[in-house]
Formats: sequence, structure tokens, C-alpha cells
Amino acid sequence: MKTIRCALMGVNAAVVGLLVAVFYDTVWLSGILSAKDFILGLVAFGLLSLWKIPPWVVVMVTALGSAVLAAV
Repeated sequence: MKTIRCALMGVNAAVVGLLVAVFYDTVWLSGILSAKDFILGLVAFGLLSLWKIPPWVVVMVTALGSAVLAAV
């Protein structure tokens, strides 16, 4: 039983590593291009994780924020 638990911990670590690599490649390199983008991403993360705002609301707020930042 301990062998299976250790194997699952290794698989879990590998999956986390893959998720971080995908996040870095798809979001960070192509989406975060300036300090404004970074702040908008932090706001979206805060809305999702700290205030538990529904994801569809966060998408709408982020789209609106992106449009405002593009106009400035």
C-alpha cells in the first residue's frame, strides 16, 4: 500500500509540473506583456481566489479591464 501511495505522490508532482509549464508557456509568455497585464492578472486571481467571485463575472471584469487598459 505504501508503494502505491509513493507512486501516486510522484504522479501528482509530475502533473503539477506539467500544469506550471503549460501556464508559463500559454499565459505568461503570450498574455502578460506589460506591468498593466500583470496587475490585471493579479486582480483576476484575487477575485477568483480571495473573494470567490464566479468565474464568468471575473471573465467579464477582466475583459472590461483589458478594454480600458487598451484605451489608455
